[in-house]
Amino acid sequence: MTTGVGSQGESLRPIWPHADALITSECRGQRFNGKYADVVALSTGDPTALRPTIDEETRKRVATLPAPRRDTALILGANGFLGAHLIGTLTRDPSITRVYAMIRPTDAQTVEQRLQATLDQYEISVDTAKVVFVEGNVTERRFGLSKERYLELADDVGLVYNCASSTDYVSSYLDLRQDWFVSLLRTLEFSITHTRKHVTYVGSIGAHLYQRPEDFRRADSWWYSGYAQMKWVNAALLGWLSQSDTYSVTLCEAPYILGSTQRGLDPGRAYSFWRIVEVAIAVGAIWDGPGMNYVPVDVICEVMACNATSEQPMTRLLPSNPEDYDHSLYADLLGLDLVTWDEFFGKVADLVGTKFAQTMLGDNIDILMRKVHKPEAILPADHDASWCDHRRLFELYFSTVKLKDMAASA
Repeated sequence: MTTGVGSQGESLRPIWPHADALITSECRGQRFNGKYADVVALSTGDPTALRPTIDEETRKRVATLPAPRRDTALILGANGFLGAHLIGTLTRDPSITRVYAMIRPTDAQTVEQRLQATLDQYEISVDTAKVVFVEGNVTERRFGLSKERYLELADDVGLVYNCASSTDYVSSYLDLRQDWFVSLLRTLEFSITHTRKHVTYVGSIGAHLYQRPEDFRRADSWWYSGYAQMKWVNAALLGWLSQSDTYSVTLCEAPYILGSTQRGLDPGRAYSFWRIVEVAIAVGAIWDGPGMNYVPVDVICEVMACNATSEQPMTRLLPSNPEDYDHSLYADLLGLDLVTWDEFFGKVADLVGTKFAQTMLGDNIDILMRKVHKPEAILPADHDASWCDHRRLFELYFSTVKLKDMAASA
């Protein structure tokens, strides 16, 4: 018999009489009403199509396991901007004894060299004595590890932070599905292998672009992308699992993750945020719209670490600056004119052409920002919010070398 996901503390009850399909044989704990349930959910805009069931054997087995330990952590995507900062945060925590950093090996560099290059780039301080390197790949079966090594990790890890993801806005959901949806299923299976683990998954508020039926029917674009669709699917699944007693999960919906409150260093032009700022500098103007939601990277790391190590982790986080602001701040700090959206779009089109302007800015990015980027924050109780100072932070961000380089190139 299969059982549906019920609320915390309640017995699980059947919901789909025939919900016995596996999306992948590597994750037998969750059954669905079809092996492409995620595609059905996305095609119809109906998250209930992705509602899983948990087989009785898995539910009973996990129920006998103790609560996740909180002194060891595994970071998936450890060599990324967020993952590397999270290593720093966790290794500085006296309650954490080991941080396993999973990094994909390359022919050119060892995993140690790759991580060190990232730490140097963003000036991250790490207690290396606590770091254990794992040469693995979250998109492969058993993370690309031998069975023995996989089970060793499964025995020792208590906290899992899934920071690994694609930032490809061109590929379709089907192109990304195997790597980034199926890999989440693998991570969830790992979280109930041998011991129980708490999983923190880094989602995106870009998933909020999909709200109305017509949003799911529209053609892919830079903003309504396969990436945003993947984040919507993963968030829908975790929303269901957060109601169960079998899986321990937190969905951390990330806004734009910018540089730390002390260094202000981030990937720069790889972010749409900085590309828009670059365009604004080039045309000498910014439109009079709302500022984007953002969070400094050290703040989101502290929020995720604090939540996961607490006695009762929250199932959903939205670490974001809760104070409202608008583009008048950018105009003031960068010496730009504040104009209407139509004027701004016209200036960009005059500079680079209408086609590029539409690709970069969409028909009206101002409308999208008003839909997705709102002054909202979901943080652990009593979390220190003294960092919330837009002017101080953007003075720091706008003073970095990378922005000066963009201004010169413009």
